[in-house]
Amino acid sequence: MELETKTIIIENNRCAWGKCIFCSFSKKRDIPVLGENRLNQLIENELKGITTLKQLKFFNSGSFLDANQIPVFVQDFVLKKCKELKTEELIFECHPMFITDKNIERIRKTLDSLNYNPKISVAIGLETADDRMLKKIKKGITLQSFEKAVGLLKKYNFYARTYLMANLPYEKDVEKSLDRSVDFALKHSEKICIINTYPYGYAELFDIWLSRKWHPLNKKDFENLTGKYKKNKKIEIYFDDFISYPKFSIAKQKKVDLYGANKFNLTHPYYEVWQEYLADFYLPPKIKNCILFLPCSFRKPYSMSKTHKAILERLKSVFGYEKIHQIMISNPGLIPREFESKYPFANYDWSEAQETPAIKKLYTKVTQERIEKYLENHRAHYAYTSKKPVFCYLKYESESYIALENACKKQNIALVNLLDKEAYDFLKKEGMRSILTNQILLDKMFLHIAKAKI
Repeated sequence: MELETKTIIIENNRCAWGKCIFCSFSKKRDIPVLGENRLNQLIENELKGITTLKQLKFFNSGSFLDANQIPVFVQDFVLKKCKELKTEELIFECHPMFITDKNIERIRKTLDSLNYNPKISVAIGLETADDRMLKKIKKGITLQSFEKAVGLLKKYNFYARTYLMANLPYEKDVEKSLDRSVDFALKHSEKICIINTYPYGYAELFDIWLSRKWHPLNKKDFENLTGKYKKNKKIEIYFDDFISYPKFSIAKQKKVDLYGANKFNLTHPYYEVWQEYLADFYLPPKIKNCILFLPCSFRKPYSMSKTHKAILERLKSVFGYEKIHQIMISNPGLIPREFESKYPFANYDWSEAQETPAIKKLYTKVTQERIEKYLENHRAHYAYTSKKPVFCYLKYESESYIALENACKKQNIALVNLLDKEAYDFLKKEGMRSILTNQILLDKMFLHIAKAKI
C-alpha cells in the first residue's frame, strides 16, 4: 500500500517542560512509560501494510529528541523505517531545549550511516512572537532561544516548521498578535501551522475557559481571523486539529454538587463549555441525518431508565434506525446519546418538584438559546428545512418542548412531535402515569417516524 502521508501519535513519559497552559498531556496522573521494544512495536503496527510512504508525521506530546520520551534506539528505528518506506519527509516535534548540536549532529550521522537523506522538518511550538506573552502562557522559550534553535537546524540542513496559536488568552488584539507572529515566523520557517487555541481537561487553559473569561473561536470567527493567510503556500491552517470533547478531572468532578432545580444547576460553567463544544466543534456522526429530541430521565445514563428502555425498544424496529440521532434535552442542555455516560451528564439531578415559575421561565429561555445555536451550526449536516423536519417525543406542556418549538420556529425548521397528541391528551385526562412508556403512544411514535422514510 502506498500512502501520501501518515501521522503517528505516541504518548510516552512526560514532556520535560510540561508547563504550557494549553497542554493537558503532561498534567495527567497516569502517563505511560514504555520500553524501547514496546515503542518500536507500536511504531511497527502503525506502519504495517505500508510499502511506500511519502511523508511521516511523528508526534509524541513533547520532544522527539528527548531520550527520556523517545529513546535514541527508537529514534534510530524511526529513521530506519523511513528509509525502508522511501519516506521523502519526516516531521517530528521538539522543544528548543533539545535542539542542540549534539542531538542534531547525532541524527545527521545516523542518516549518513544509512546512506539516506530525507527532508527533516522539526516542528517547534512557538505559539506567539511575543516574549511577554510567551512568559504568560508558560511556554519555556524566548524568541532568542527559538532563533538559536532554528539556526542549528539550518546548520545541519534541517527545516523549521513553526506552530502558532490563534486567539491566545490575555491578548487584547488577537488579530494584531497573530499578524505579528506570522511575520516573525515567516522569516525563520519553511512552513507555518496556525492552530485554533483549544483547551483540554487537565490544562490550565481549561480553567480559564470554565471561568468564562476566554472562549475558543468558532469556525466562522477563526476563518475570519485567518482567512488572509489561506492562499499563502507556506502556511497551513487548522481549525479543529485533535479537538476532543470536554474532559473533567476527578478533582473537578468532586468540586461541585449538581443537584437541584436552580440557576446554578442550569447555567453552570461545566454545562456551558459542553454546549459550546457541541455547537461549535462537535461533528455529528456522518450516518446520523435525522434528529430525534427526547426527554431526560431521573436515572442516569438515560438509556438505563424505564422510559428510555421502552423508547429504544420500539425505535430499534424502525427501518433506518441507525440514521436517527437521539439527542436528549435537559437542564445541562443538549445531550447526544453517545455522550450520555460522560461527565456531568450522568452526574446531575433536576427535581421538577423544586421548580418555581421563575426557574421554569429561565429554563425555557436558556434551553431555547442552546437549541437554536445547535440547529443553526449543524444545519448543513442534517439538511433540515421548513419541509424536512426534526422530530421529538416530548410532552407538549414541558418546558423542553416549548423551548424546542420556539427554536425551530425561529430557525424556520419544521418540527414533528411523535407523541400523538390526541392519544396523549386522552391518557393524561384519564390520569395515566408514565405516559411516555404507554404502548399505544410508543406504537404511534413508530408509525409516525416510519412514514417519514428517513
